[in-house]
Amino acid sequence: MNSLAKLKTAITELRKIPRPILAVLVVFALGLGVNTAFFSLGYLQFPGTYPHPDELVVLRSEVHADDQGVSAGDFIHLRNQTTVFQDLNASTEGRFKITTQDGPEDVAASLVTPGFYRMMGDRFFLGYDFIPEDGTPGRDRVAILAHAMWQRLGADPAMIGSTILLNGEPFTVVGVLAPGLRDRGAPVTVPLVLEPERLNQDGQRMNVIGRLKPGVSIAQAQADVASASVSVSVSLEPMQAASLPHERKFVLWLMLGVVAFVLLIATASVANLLRLRSEAGYQLRVSPSPRFPVE
Repeated sequence: MNSLAKLKTAITELRKIPRPILAVLVVFALGLGVNTAFFSLGYLQFPGTYPHPDELVVLRSEVHADDQGVSAGDFIHLRNQTTVFQDLNASTEGRFKITTQDGPEDVAASLVTPGFYRMMGDRFFLGYDFIPEDGTPGRDRVAILAHAMWQRLGADPAMIGSTILLNGEPFTVVGVLAPGLRDRGAPVTVPLVLEPERLNQDGQRMNVIGRLKPGVSIAQAQADVASASVSVSVSLEPMQAASLPHERKFVLWLMLGVVAFVLLIATASVANLLRLRSEAGYQLRVSPSPRFPVE
């Protein structure tokens, strides 16, 4: 029996299910589906709070399986040679010792190219995003704080322009991000400086995110990226999908499989009950009555 015949048989069997029972199954399926969706949203690090999130894409190297970041040199080529992006920015991670009221504390830090938060559409509670000059050597001693870190440092409304110590060196605070999503990430952000002498070094790899121009499709952007003179093949992926790590995608698919399995068991159980009821009804129709035995 081919797939189409099996589908027709399944539909025929479903039509035999009484409507009240079928309604219960539908409600059950919807409940499981909604619960699965809400649970999966907990894994998505991208709740859609940015403006026009469908325009945001992640650029990945197709060569480095373990490290899918883009090299600094390729990032520069992509930014200079492509025309499909409103903006293109890079980021990486680091660690700093920040001096708080409780003493030095080791914290995670984001290193981003100037304009990263502006491209993403992040709102600022105080101050502003990095300007292009902040990404040059010698002028990069500036910092942006997550709102939660700003509160830990005293929540001073006049903190913009003040100095904090990172690794014992003074950094000027130029911005404080609005409370929300970024409070779950790195509490401190500093400029990512692309040093000319390291642009061609494959070891300096970064995460690259771009915002497409309105109306540009992924396919058009991919073709434009392929025409750039980069050292490796670079692929594009929508930000919504890329923000879900592979292991979490596996968990989500596993959950969907469990939902399908439970629905299959429920449907089979109902079908079995209907079969038993049908057989019992048939036996009652053909069985001789004890009051009127058949001669």
